[in-house]
Amino acid sequence: MKELLIESKGIRTDQYFIPPFELREGELVVLYLYGGAHFQSIKTELVNIFTGKIKNENVIIFKPLTYVDYFKESKFRNLFFPVRVDGYLRKNANLESKFIHKIFEIPWINKKTKINELYWNTKRLLALYATFSKTKHIVFELAGQGPKDAKETCDIVRNEIRKGGSGILIDWASDMNDNCDKLITLEWLTV
Repeated sequence: MKELLIESKGIRTDQYFIPPFELREGELVVLYLYGGAHFQSIKTELVNIFTGKIKNENVIIFKPLTYVDYFKESKFRNLFFPVRVDGYLRKNANLESKFIHKIFEIPWINKKTKINELYWNTKRLLALYATFSKTKHIVFELAGQGPKDAKETCDIVRNEIRKGGSGILIDWASDMNDNCDKLITLEWLTV
């Protein structure tokens, strides 16, 4: 039996309900939240629960997940002191891991490349590789990625999950609903 990482008996608020589920090692769970203005606030709340930042009485975290956060840099910093790939990896990755070298498989990226010169999906891959260099248990999203890039990201995640990782994809589109072990769909509560 695979190790149990998260056991949710259901997450209920005044507005929505997320049905019960378990996340075990080797599984990818998709939490489908639908698109709309609600997505960011619900996603943030769920990420905080699954990473162990806040407690929910109906969710038991046996091993907290790590959120694959995307890179943000102020315009001032970008103008005068831009972060480069090497600096980002030194701060956010395990330098002994093979994952940090995957970003350099992209021919036009080197240690001195400014992160804000990278395409959106490449920034997302950089963050994903840095996160996987430290843990195999993640929570992530596909915001800003087109279908091709989203599939590439999910393929990378699925490959790592097969090696003993686990993941929760918090998604607003239904593209990846068939590419997971469990699909959990948000239910709106009527008043």
